[in-house]
Amino acid sequence: MSANRRTLAQQRLALARLPVTTSVTVTRSRLRWTGDLQPTPLSATYSVRIDYTPHRPAPKVIVLRPMLRAEDVQDLPHVYAEDRLCLCYPWQWDDARLIARTMVPWASEWLLHFEIWKFTGRWHGGGHEPAVADRTRAAS
Repeated sequence: MSANRRTLAQQRLALARLPVTTSVTVTRSRLRWTGDLQPTPLSATYSVRIDYTPHRPAPKVIVLRPMLRAEDVQDLPHVYAEDRLCLCYPWQWDDARLIARTMVPWASEWLLHFEIWKFTGRWHGGGHEPAVADRTRAAS
C-alpha cells in the first residue's frame, strides 16, 4: 500500500465530477460508483458498477447492463469470477491512484475491446487471461 493513499472522500469527489457518473456513495468504508460508459459513438451504452474497499486489491468492476453473456457469448475473455472485468496487472493499480483516472477509463477501453472481440473472435486488448485460480481468488 502506498503512503499517499487516496481517501474515500477524495475518490468519491473525483468520481462525482465525471459526466458519466449516475451515482457514487460511501457507506461503511466502502465506495460504490455507477456510471454509463459508451466506448465509441457507435457503441452500446453500458451501465457499470465499481466497488472499492481500501486496503484490498484493485476495485471490483462489473457491467450491470446490457448483459455481457448474451446468447451468443459463452466464455468471456479477461474476466474474473462473477464476470468482474480484468482491467490491469496487480502492479498497475494501487490506492494512491484515483479510480476516476484509472478504473473508469480502463473499463471503457475493456468494453471497446469486448465489442471488437464479439465481432472478430479475437481479443486485441493485450494483457493476460486470468488463470482459473486467479479468477477464484479474486472473487473473495
